[in-house]
Amino acid sequence: MTSVLEFIDVRHQFADSTQALDITNLQLNPGEFVSIVGPSGCGKSTLLRIASGLLAPSSGSVIRNGSLQFVFQDSTLLPWRTVRKNIALNLELDDVDKQEVDRRIDNVLQLVSMQDSAEKIPRQLSGGMKMRTSLARALVCEPDIFLFDEPFSALDEFSRERLNSDLRSILARINAASLFVTHSISEAVFLSDRVLVMSPRPGHFIEEFIIPFGSLRSDELRYTPEFASLTGRIAAAFRGARQ
Repeated sequence: MTSVLEFIDVRHQFADSTQALDITNLQLNPGEFVSIVGPSGCGKSTLLRIASGLLAPSSGSVIRNGSLQFVFQDSTLLPWRTVRKNIALNLELDDVDKQEVDRRIDNVLQLVSMQDSAEKIPRQLSGGMKMRTSLARALVCEPDIFLFDEPFSALDEFSRERLNSDLRSILARINAASLFVTHSISEAVFLSDRVLVMSPRPGHFIEEFIIPFGSLRSDELRYTPEFASLTGRIAAAFRGARQ
């Protein structure tokens, strides 16, 4: 299987000599959901910026076989545009035909359950609704790869779990690959096919966990002994990385 994203011996050092990433190798396959957990400052966000092309590695190489969309922690919505017009922004910049824009927006509004809020502006939305709009803006571009940088970290627990469930369901239907950075181990386990644990800076992967729960996951999964056991094993690896 040809990967959609590959890191080959990637390292990164900033101009102030801070070594952010040590030798890092990664393969992301079509339709796969991979989460990255690790201590604060270990280079997770740097890795995503390199994956997106926003930052060039100091050494090593990155191979991308598909289009990408980045979903950030902040929803970054334009406050004067409606939900519909915020979702349309990237397509407008690419001069996509208006009928095609409308068709795609109608589809993603349904996917993210925002049909009834299409004409609202951001100040009229809850935090969860803003993130749904941000997700829809990425979905409407129909990318091969999603990059997520802690997109749900500012939400309350109920909204976060609801968005986790919806995101898992949406991505299972469209078969896009995802690289997801989070500090929440339970979130990583619920969403992922694989979870990678990073070391402290300079960051590199120290352990990989295969998540065996299949593509369709119910909310009740979070309360099973198997889920708790796997979350505990990853937490132990995370604590070991911090020491």
